[in-house]
Amino acid sequence: MSKDLKDSVKDVSDKVEDAVDQGKEQLKDAANKAKDNMHDLKNDAKDKYHDAKNTVKDGLHDMKNKTDDHFSGFKGKAEDFAASAEDEFNRLYGDEGKLESLVNFVRDRPILSMGVAGVVTVIVMKLLKCCCRKKC
Repeated sequence: MSKDLKDSVKDVSDKVEDAVDQGKEQLKDAANKAKDNMHDLKNDAKDKYHDAKNTVKDGLHDMKNKTDDHFSGFKGKAEDFAASAEDEFNRLYGDEGKLESLVNFVRDRPILSMGVAGVVTVIVMKLLKCCCRKKC
């Protein structure tokens, strides 16, 4: 081969090697930029996730506090109502109710109770006979 041809082939070969080296550098730079972009996207996504999580957590905490405040008022009102109902019941009926008092009276004095029931029955029967005669 001639010297010019050898020099031309060597020049072309050097240019190809330079182009390949330059292409490798460009690919390496592009890969590094892509890697950096992916890292940035990952960090941004993490930050947005944590922000959203904290926002939801704060919202739920606020909702819980408002609900607690709202129902604590109901709880207080219910306790007040129960206390006033108990006071009213005790004022009207004392320690034992009227029905309990009647049952205890009948249990303690059965003969007297039967006598009272008999007298009441006689009075009711006389009233009914009197009313029936006038209407008939």
